[in-house]
Amino acid sequence: MGSLRIAVALPHLGVYGGIRRFLELGNVWVERGHEVALLTASPEGGDRPWIPFRGRIGAFDTLSTERWDLLLSPDPEIFVRCESPGALRVYYSVLEGAPAEARAIERADLVLANSAGMRRYLARKGVSAADAAGGVNVRWFCPPASDPRPWRARAEGTVHALVYGRLSRRRKGTWTAALAVERAAKSAGVPVTLTLFDAPPEGSAAPVTPRALAIPHRWVLDPNQEELRDLYRDADLFVSAERRAGWCNTAAEAMACGAALVCTPSGTEDFAVDLETATVSRWPWAWLLARAMKPLLVDPARRAALAARGRARIQEFSWERTADRIERAIESALGGRNDAGETKPVV
Repeated sequence: MGSLRIAVALPHLGVYGGIRRFLELGNVWVERGHEVALLTASPEGGDRPWIPFRGRIGAFDTLSTERWDLLLSPDPEIFVRCESPGALRVYYSVLEGAPAEARAIERADLVLANSAGMRRYLARKGVSAADAAGGVNVRWFCPPASDPRPWRARAEGTVHALVYGRLSRRRKGTWTAALAVERAAKSAGVPVTLTLFDAPPEGSAAPVTPRALAIPHRWVLDPNQEELRDLYRDADLFVSAERRAGWCNTAAEAMACGAALVCTPSGTEDFAVDLETATVSRWPWAWLLARAMKPLLVDPARRAALAARGRARIQEFSWERTADRIERAIESALGGRNDAGETKPVV
């Protein structure tokens, strides 16, 4: 596949909403010789990304003033509104039941899915989506050279648990995960400290737990990339209780940094295999997650072995490999277009 001009239409370039995926993929594609522009509604491309991006930043009106080979968006409402004559239209499905999802799929030349669970969800609707699962920046998210966790385990020190703290989104399961950590710590009789982190959308109130927890805990708000990586690198356990997730970035990043993962299948099933690379609770219930977590609290060797297998598994989902999968799907879709740029019917 030759060099492409790729326009990615996004709602914003902020830290929340899964925008990292497109910053990371865009950087990979720029490195490979493609021209990539991230476009938002911000006038004259005034929106700015929160991690370094090597491509262009622009506004939606660029779609009508320039020629693009590919128009890609994860936001179905934006995807339906945007027009780019002659471009291959690619809808990247990242969330089940998103508003305008059906119309976006109808207007797409190619549908991508960001996880096995999302592909299965779309298949139930009769939609064949290409595998675009992933990813994680394994060059950035990795264990530290001097890892504090083995030393803490040998000293029988406090176990450090980490939870993504988006309390305002119930499907993220933050409170369930926090209660599970509290319950497991009590049952195991092991000292545990809990850290919750979040980068709340602008204008949001500071998060407050529904009640005080019976274990030591703290909040870290708006961590920068170095601080976020340090949180993952210090965590013995990362606990996720998500529901209806596409791809769980935080779980993948924590796993890449060497934390043992306790999770639900939602957003993690591509890399979290129960008792092999993670400890997986089928249902997002605090007591089930706590029961799954307890053996990892009382047995540091078991926890370390699980973390090591998880880190080996997550290497398969680097952004480079995700980009490979997407490029193969695009190449196949472009091969199904005629010289007029129209998609050939599938027979």
